[in-house]
Amino acid sequence: MASFDEVVPPGKAGSIRASVHTASYKGAIGKSITVTHDDTSQGPINLTVAARIVGSVEILPYPALQLARRRRGFVTPAKLIVRKDATEQGTLAFDGLAASVPWIKVSARKVTAEEPAVEGLPAAIPGDIVVSVQADGAPVGTNIVNVTFRTGLAREPLVTIPVTVNVQPAVTMQPNDLILNPTPDLPGGASGQVLVSVRDDLDPKTVVVTSDAAAFAVRVDPPGERAFRLIVEWEGKGKRKSPPTETTIRIRVGKETIDLPVRVNLARAGKAP
Repeated sequence: MASFDEVVPPGKAGSIRASVHTASYKGAIGKSITVTHDDTSQGPINLTVAARIVGSVEILPYPALQLARRRRGFVTPAKLIVRKDATEQGTLAFDGLAASVPWIKVSARKVTAEEPAVEGLPAAIPGDIVVSVQADGAPVGTNIVNVTFRTGLAREPLVTIPVTVNVQPAVTMQPNDLILNPTPDLPGGASGQVLVSVRDDLDPKTVVVTSDAAAFAVRVDPPGERAFRLIVEWEGKGKRKSPPTETTIRIRVGKETIDLPVRVNLARAGKAP
C-alpha cells in the first residue's frame, strides 16, 4: 500500500510512503512500486521495497503440511518441529495447540535431549517441540485446514500452520455416469461398462454392487480385484411391462458407497420398445 505527493513542483522533492503487510510472510520478500508521471523525457519509474521477515519460531522441515493416503498423516501421524528463532528473546512457551476442524487430531511433546533425524524430520535439539498431526475421518476431496498454537514470544505470539488434506473417493470411475445405447437391430436390450478402481486402503473383496431397478443387471469382472470392469445390462423386453430406462448403481466398499447414474438412450434404437 502506498501514498504519495500528487504534485511535485519542478526542481523540488516529493515523498512516497509505502507499507507492506507481513502477517502471512516469512523470509525475504520484495514488492514493486511503479511511479507514473508527466515527464516526457523518461518512462515510469520502478521502485522495490525489500525486507526479510523474521518470526519467533522456525517450523521444520516446512511451515506447512500435506496429508494424503500414501503419506504420513492417516495411518501414522505427520510430524513437524517447532524451534525458537535464534534472534528471538524470551522463552518459547508452547501452548494452545488446536486444529480448525474436529477430524484433525494434534498433539505435541517437548524435546529434552538431542534426537537424530528421523521420518523426514531434521535432528531435534533440547527445547524443540515435536507436533504430531493426523487425519481421522477426513471428508472426500481437497481440504485446507489450520493448526494453531501460541508461543509466548513477542514477534509471533500466535502461529498458524496450513494443512492440506487430500482424500480420494472410495472408488474412481471412468466414466462417472453411464449411457446405454440400444442398437436399431436389437432395441429391446443394451449393455455398457465402466472402469472402476478401489482406493488402496480399502479391501476390494468387500465390493458389493446393486441396482435400484430390476431391469438393470450388474456384475463385476473380474471380482475381487482392485481394478475391474462394472458391466451393466438392460432388459427392455420380456416379462417386464414398460421397464424403467434409468437407475442408480450402488457401489459399496466397506462403509463407503458411491453412486453410478445409468440411463438408456432410446433415441438410438429408433423407437421405444
